[in-house]
Amino acid sequence: MRRIEATCLAAFLSLAVLTATTATHAQSPSPSSTTTIALNEVLASLERHPQLIAAAVRVDGAEGAVLTAQGAFDLSLNASASTVPGGYYNYGQADTSLTQATPWWGTSFFAGWRIGRGWDNGFPDYYGQRETLNAGELRAGASLPLWQNGAIDGRRAGVRRAEAGREVTQHDARARRLRLSLAATEAYVRWIAAAKKFAIANELLRIAVERDTQIQQRVAAGAIAAIESLENARVILERRSTTVSAQRQAERSAIALSLFLRDGTGRPKVASIEQAPADFDFSPWPEVDTDAVAATERAWTQRPEIQRLSPLAEAARVARDLADNQVSPRVDLTLQGSLDLGAGAPDAAYQDRLARPVFETSLQVAIPLQLREARGRRQTASAELRHVETEIDFARNTIEAEVRDALSAYRNALAAVELADNSLAVAGQVRDAERSRFDNGLSTLLMVNLREASAAQAQAVLVDAHADLALSHAQFGAAVGTLQ
Repeated sequence: MRRIEATCLAAFLSLAVLTATTATHAQSPSPSSTTTIALNEVLASLERHPQLIAAAVRVDGAEGAVLTAQGAFDLSLNASASTVPGGYYNYGQADTSLTQATPWWGTSFFAGWRIGRGWDNGFPDYYGQRETLNAGELRAGASLPLWQNGAIDGRRAGVRRAEAGREVTQHDARARRLRLSLAATEAYVRWIAAAKKFAIANELLRIAVERDTQIQQRVAAGAIAAIESLENARVILERRSTTVSAQRQAERSAIALSLFLRDGTGRPKVASIEQAPADFDFSPWPEVDTDAVAATERAWTQRPEIQRLSPLAEAARVARDLADNQVSPRVDLTLQGSLDLGAGAPDAAYQDRLARPVFETSLQVAIPLQLREARGRRQTASAELRHVETEIDFARNTIEAEVRDALSAYRNALAAVELADNSLAVAGQVRDAERSRFDNGLSTLLMVNLREASAAQAQAVLVDAHADLALSHAQFGAAVGTLQ
């Protein structure tokens, strides 16, 4: 009687479990013909990532700063006009000129035209140089700094600093791309691993469900005890719970991946479990160079974190050189020629005098005395240069440590994959042997379930080992600066 009750109870529990399992499979993702998602697709979609877009905007802003600095060399047009209509002397004058600064030793060129005409009593004697013939006076010349502002001046220093700032933003964008690529790769690999673990858990559940009918038949035939049916019902519930947890982890990993996987409009794209590739594809990852010294030297030349410091050092050198130059006396040489055109002089002698070409040479000297501003700027720039050089040294040390850590991770991941593969092979053999013993009445379902759980755990460990190996490739690529 008790055996019949136990059999009925086991049948009831099995029916309940089968019903719940059917509901679980109804909620889980159904097979789909959707194509799998490759790592290259994820990395390509990073171009639409907001952080990379923001980095591109910063680069565009730096381009604007360069254009602004170059504007210091824009052609300049100046014009003026004045008249004295009342008084003893009556005259008027107009002047227009073009000035072009150049980067050639600070030389500036200028050209202009002016006209000065008097009526009634005309110009006073002390303003006689303002009078021209009726077609005006043409003039042209150049100004050359001989000491201060020669080797460098504020205009050229401004352009070089702006160009250095542009390089910094470009390398910052590369560094951000490198960090995002590594994060995206990790999210992608973890998503694949979670999908594989869901498949392992789902397969275990399927085996237990399919086995239930066989267990019921053997219990009814008296071949095994009724408790075996209860044990299988317990295992189904347990594996169902494990499957739900695995599905949650897979969906969570897909959501994390969506931060990097973007559709055509740049919106996050949540992948389904069916879109996970069946196997890890190592082709997108760079080969690992196990020579730590060579890999480190390569990283020093390729990592944007170091490359961004070089233009910062250049900007500091420019500021220091400019400050040194501003300490020097200012000695400017100006050469100018002018020629009056037309007629309108009161007599032939005056006409001849005004119509002759005139050449002028002038020398302007200005000597700074206290020099506190220039000395302060030189001290600031020198300190900034020493700071950047120290940052470069530390960046090299950090990169070297990251390369060595990536190589250590790679070596240990290789060993872990080999161990996990061997463990799975042994666990699979033990599981198969235990199933055979159970079929021959020499074992219990509890032992079979334990062996199956151990084999499934070995599968999960192998999945994690492959994931760590894939990530070690990506970590090495990021460490040497080749990960795209």
